[in-house]
Amino acid sequence: MGFFRFLARRILFQLLVVLGAITLTFFATKAIPGNPVAVLLGPLGMRDPQQVRAVTVAWKLDQPTPVQYVYYLYNIFAGNLGISIHSRNPVSVELATRVPATFELIIFAFLIAMAIAIPLGIVSATYRGSGVDHVARISAVTGLSAPQFWWAIIFLLVFYYYLGFAGTGRLSIGFSPPPAITGMYTVDALIEGRLDIFLDALSHIWLPAFTVGITSCGLTMRLIRASMLEVINSDFVRMARMKGLPERTVIFKHVLRNALIPVVTYVPVLFASMLVGSVLVETIFNWNGLGQFAVEAIFSSDYPSILGVTIVVVIVYSTGNVLADLFYHVVDPRVKYD
Repeated sequence: MGFFRFLARRILFQLLVVLGAITLTFFATKAIPGNPVAVLLGPLGMRDPQQVRAVTVAWKLDQPTPVQYVYYLYNIFAGNLGISIHSRNPVSVELATRVPATFELIIFAFLIAMAIAIPLGIVSATYRGSGVDHVARISAVTGLSAPQFWWAIIFLLVFYYYLGFAGTGRLSIGFSPPPAITGMYTVDALIEGRLDIFLDALSHIWLPAFTVGITSCGLTMRLIRASMLEVINSDFVRMARMKGLPERTVIFKHVLRNALIPVVTYVPVLFASMLVGSVLVETIFNWNGLGQFAVEAIFSSDYPSILGVTIVVVIVYSTGNVLADLFYHVVDPRVKYD
């Protein structure tokens, strides 16, 4: 029962966090200079007083800000996130098409980061002080030393402009998206048996995914190395070696299993932070996802879209924190919840 009480408290706290983020973002958009009606109607539309009045009343902009906030909360619970000023489409429709693209990018970025970080962390901790350790640590610091948008520009210049074997966007010219099942081109192409679309989508996704994952790779590698070095000096590891167990068995069965506990609990938060960090990368690589949609909304003063993106990001990030707490209990049964 203690676990379920803990889970209920965490979910309630998550709802409060989401509500707080919505509230702060809503009132922050009201503090931004500018008239959303003028953005929607444009210079010509603003010349028609009746049209201006109709939009103002329809959006409840003639009401005090607290009343507008109550209307907005009501619409959110009713599943209505408003109309995008930039695209003139419902925000919920835009999010439904953009979120799968971002999740596809983040999944590939996460897999790339883990495929590099875990082996490097293991080797670096096992051969501490060696040349391999120094190379791994320098690589991690290099990945962390520059922002993702800088890496995106460099990689785009090298691999796309000079080498010409990586493209921008999600598909090459001449390829049509596969039928939308999950919204992820690689997955939908495999479901439809379109290997040509899958390979083309794969050729477009690996470079932005590597760009998003490079910073997370450095963080994860350093965490694995630090955790393994802490465990490797434990009494039970020394006892395992005294028993004559092979070094490979000691490292992978005794050291790595215990060292991965903090890493596993960090994974959901890492995934959520990669979602936030992909904003500028998507813009640079013309990846039609949530990050590019957020940038377009900010530059066009598209307040409904900004609020919609905020809701998605906060839900993902807070869910990542809840899952991190749950994973900690799964990987370490000694943890007790009151």
